[in-house]
Amino acid sequence: MRPIRLDLNGFASYTGAETFDFTDVDFFALTGPTGAGKSTVLDAMCFALYGRTPRWRVNTTQNAIAPSAVEGRVRLVFAAAGSHYVATRILRRDRNGKVKTTTAALEQLPDGVDPADDEALVEGLGRALAGSPSEVSAAAERVIGLPFEQFTKCVLLPQGEFAEFLHASPADRRKILENLLGHSVYRRVQQLAGAKRDAATTAMRTLEAQLARIPAVTDAELAAAAERVEQLEKLTEPVRDKANALDGLAAAVDAARRRLAEAESNLASLTYIKRPEGVADIAAQVADAAAAVAAKAAEVEATEAEDERLRSELDGLDLGLIERQLKAWAELAETQSKLKTGRELTEELRDQFAEAKELEEAAGEEIEIQHAALHKVRMAELAGTLRAGLAVGDECPVCDRPVETVPDHDLSESMQHAEEASRTATAEYRDAQAAVVALQTKLENYEERLTELELAERRLKKKLEGVAEPAALQARRASSEEARQQLAGTGAALKAARRAMREAEKRKQTADERQQRAWKEFQHARDQVAVLAPPAAGDDLAASWDALVDWAKSSLERADREREAARTELGGLDGRAATLRGELRLALGEFDIEVPRTGTGGDYVGRHAAAVESARAASARLAEARRQRIDLESDVRKYASEAEVAKALAGHLEARRFMEWLLSEALDELVAGATVMLNRITGGQYDLIYRDQDFWVVDHHDADMARPARSLSGGETFAASLSLALALSDQLASLARHGASLESIILDEGFGTLDPETLDAVATTLEALTLSAGRTVGLVTHVAELAERVPVRFHITKDAKGSHVEKTWS
Repeated sequence: MRPIRLDLNGFASYTGAETFDFTDVDFFALTGPTGAGKSTVLDAMCFALYGRTPRWRVNTTQNAIAPSAVEGRVRLVFAAAGSHYVATRILRRDRNGKVKTTTAALEQLPDGVDPADDEALVEGLGRALAGSPSEVSAAAERVIGLPFEQFTKCVLLPQGEFAEFLHASPADRRKILENLLGHSVYRRVQQLAGAKRDAATTAMRTLEAQLARIPAVTDAELAAAAERVEQLEKLTEPVRDKANALDGLAAAVDAARRRLAEAESNLASLTYIKRPEGVADIAAQVADAAAAVAAKAAEVEATEAEDERLRSELDGLDLGLIERQLKAWAELAETQSKLKTGRELTEELRDQFAEAKELEEAAGEEIEIQHAALHKVRMAELAGTLRAGLAVGDECPVCDRPVETVPDHDLSESMQHAEEASRTATAEYRDAQAAVVALQTKLENYEERLTELELAERRLKKKLEGVAEPAALQARRASSEEARQQLAGTGAALKAARRAMREAEKRKQTADERQQRAWKEFQHARDQVAVLAPPAAGDDLAASWDALVDWAKSSLERADREREAARTELGGLDGRAATLRGELRLALGEFDIEVPRTGTGGDYVGRHAAAVESARAASARLAEARRQRIDLESDVRKYASEAEVAKALAGHLEARRFMEWLLSEALDELVAGATVMLNRITGGQYDLIYRDQDFWVVDHHDADMARPARSLSGGETFAASLSLALALSDQLASLARHGASLESIILDEGFGTLDPETLDAVATTLEALTLSAGRTVGLVTHVAELAERVPVRFHITKDAKGSHVEKTWS
C-alpha cells in the first residue's frame, strides 16, 4: 500500500479541510510540536482503511470527530499492486453526542484518472468494491493483503508498537509471515484437497448406492426380451387381418340385429293398436257443451245491456253534487235567519250606545260645575288662611292697602261639601265612560259579525245561481235512489249469469280436452307404426280409429315373417364371429396376453399393440439398466481415484514440516537482510540471528556473545526493530508476490533515543531503501537533524482553530 493523497475535514484535531499530498513522494517526514496532530495522520490512514486505529479502543469512534464539529470526513487515495483506490469514511455526531460512521465506501479508480487531482476524484467514478463500514474494512484487507493487526506491525508502525514484530510470539510471527508471503494458499489448498476428498468419497458412496438399486442384466435376458419383441411384431399382420374380418362381421351382425329389433318392435306396436272405449260418444258431448255455452252467453249479454242502461241513467246524476247543493240552500236559509236577528240586536245596541254617550256628556258637564264650585271654595279658604294672620292696620298681602276690618268667617264645612260633590261627579263620569267603552266594543263585535254574515250570504247566493230549487233537487235525489236499487238487482243477476256461463265453458273445455286426448292417443298409436305407412287420419275420430285397427290386423302377418328371417341371419353371423374370436384368443394367449371373450376387432388389436409396446419397453429397460451399471461402475472408479489423490495431497500438506520449512526459509532471508541493516546502523556491533523460535543478537564488541533481543536497551531495541521492519519491506516484499502489498513503511517512534552516529546510519539506511527498493518511507519525528535530511516535510502546527499542515521541500 502506497499513500497518494489524504484529505481530512473535521477529523480529530483537524477541524478544517487539510490535504496531505504524497504524489511522487518517496521519503517524507511529519514534523511539528508535541500534540500538533502528527500521529493523527497515521490514525486517519488506518481509520480510512480499517475503521479503527491502534490508539483507539476497538470499535470506538467517539474521538474521531473534532470537538466543535458535527461531521468528520477522511479520504485516502492509495496505490496497491498497480491499481489506484479511494477509501472514504464519513462520521456524524447525533443529538446525544454519540459519533457513528454514516457513510463508508471503497472504489477502484479506472485507468487514466489522476489520483492526485481533487476535481477528478468524483464520488462514484470508480468501480465500487464496498459500501458499508464492515464491507470497506474487509475489502481493504483483501486489497492490501493484511489484516489490521498485521498492517500495524509491517506497514504503519505506531508509537509503542514499533518493536511488536521483534517481540511477537512465534505463532503471531507465523501468521504475519504466512500473510506476507502468501503461504496461506498452501493451507487453502490443503483445505480444498480435504473438501475434494470428502466430496469424491460422498459421490462414490452415492453412486454405489445407486448401483445397488440397479439389477444386473445378463446377455440371455437381453436376448429373450429382444426375441419376444420380434415374435410379437410378426404377429401384428395376422391379428390385424382377423380383427378387420371380425369388425366386418360386426357391421353385418349389427344390421341383422337392427332388422330383428325393428321387426319385433313393429310386432309389438301393431299388437297394441286397439280402439279405446267411448270414442263414439265424445263428439256428441262436445256439441252439447257448445250449445249450453251459447245459451248462457246470450243470457249474459241481455243482462249486461240492462245493467248498462241503468248505469247510463245514473251517470247523468251526481248525488254528491245534489247533496252539496241542498246543503248550500240550508246554509243560506240559516245565514239569512241569523242576519235578520243580528240586525235587530245591532240596532237596539246602537240606541243603547247613543243613550250612554248622552249620559257621559251630562256627567262631563256636572264634573265641570262641581270642580268650579270646589275651586271657589278653595280660594275662599285661601283668603281665610291669609286673614288669620292679619290685624287692623296691617297691609293687605293682596292689594297692599291697610286693613280696616278683619271679617270673621269659617269655610271648612263648605269645603267638605264641595269636595264630596266633586268626587261624586268624577265617579259618575268614570262610570259613564266605562259604559260607553263597553257598549262601543260590543257594538263593534255585532257589526263585525253582521259583516261576516252578509259576506256569507253573498257567497252562498253566488254559489246557488242557476241551481234548481230545493224541492226539485229532492225529487232528483229520490229518482236516483230508485235507479240505484234496480242496478243492484241487475248486478246480482249478471253475476249469476256469468257464473252459469263459466260452468258451461268448463264443461265444454272438459269435453274439448277429452276429445284432444283421444286424438293424441290416436296420433300416438299411429306414430308407433308410422314407418309402416299407416292410413291417414280423417275428420271423424271413430272412423279414423276403425281404419287404423283394420290396417294393423293385415300388417301383423307381414311383420312376423320379417322377424323370423332376421333371426336366421343373425344366428349364422354370430357363429362366424365366435370362430374369429377363438382364433385371436389362441394366438395372443401364447404370449400370456389377456383378451376379452367378446369385443370388437379393435379390442384385440389394442391388446396386441399394448403387449408389443410393453415388450419393447421391457427390452429398453434392460438395455438401459446394463448401460447405467456400466456408467456408474466407471464413475465409481473415477471418484475413488479422485478421493485417493485428494486424500494423499491433503495428507502431504497437512504435515507441518512443509509449512515449517517454508517459514524457516522466509525467516532466514528476513534475518539475513535485517542483520545487514542492523550491522550498518550499529556500526558493525550487532548481528541478528533466529534461534529457538526467537530473535537473538550477536555482540561483536563483547567477544561475539549471543543474547536475546529482549535484553537490548531502548536505542538498541529501536535499531533492531527498525532493521526487521526494513527487511520486511525491502527483502520479503519481493517474495510476497501473491501475498501482501508492502510498498511503503511509516514509522512513528524512537528516533530520539538514538545517538548521533546511529541516527546518521538510520537516515542513510532509510534513504537507501527508497532508492534501491522503490518503497515510500515516512517518519514521524521531533529530531530536527533527521527531519532536515528528509527531502519532503509536512510541518504540522496547531492553534485555537485546529491542526494545519504545510508541505515543504529541502
